[in-house]
Amino acid sequence: MYKALVESHVGAWEVAFLLLIVSYILYRVGKERIAKILHMILRLMIVIIVVSGIWMLFAFRSGDVLYYIKGVLGLLTFGLMEMALGRARRNEASTGFFIGALVLLVVVILTGYRVIL
Repeated sequence: MYKALVESHVGAWEVAFLLLIVSYILYRVGKERIAKILHMILRLMIVIIVVSGIWMLFAFRSGDVLYYIKGVLGLLTFGLMEMALGRARRNEASTGFFIGALVLLVVVILTGYRVIL
């Protein structure tokens, strides 16, 4: 069971990373229809990440504070993702949110693999 949760969690993070980049680029070049579809798929990936992350946290790692920190950083990442894509959709300045989301996404992934922290 643990292996399946980890694989779904990691796979969803990878897909979310790609969807964020592609959606952002598509919003910026004016392809709103396909960008909106990919944005909705990104939101589905976020739900999968949150559910599998909470499940793993409370079922297997409830005593490790590092995973709670990773969870909070992950939620902040999702917020920055949504802000970057929402502002890109409205053609407002969103580069700072996009770069912040990417940096925080890399920090969360490296924290999950215990490379940092």
